[in-house]
Amino acid sequence: MPRKALIQIRRGVEANIGQLALGEMGFCTDTKKLYIGFDSGNVLLVAAQTAGDMLKSIYDTDNDGKVDIAEVAESVSWTGITGKPELMSKGPLTWNQLKGV
Repeated sequence: MPRKALIQIRRGVEANIGQLALGEMGFCTDTKKLYIGFDSGNVLLVAAQTAGDMLKSIYDTDNDGKVDIAEVAESVSWTGITGKPELMSKGPLTWNQLKGV
């Protein structure tokens, strides 16, 4: 049996959305962003102008300007990696080595 209930989402300009209750959704009519309330504050779910793009709040959770998985990749040691370029086996490269000067 279908339910006849209206589910309303808090909406308004982003500056006036305020703190959402846990699990409550809020739509910003001016910026077209969709948030959900958590104990720690509002969390951005979707930003219309970035649909399909990476959201900083998801991919850079420590807010250091670097995608989290890239930090993991950079911390991998060259030890045990096979097939690496010979120059890389000698340690970090200088800019001139990279340019082939």
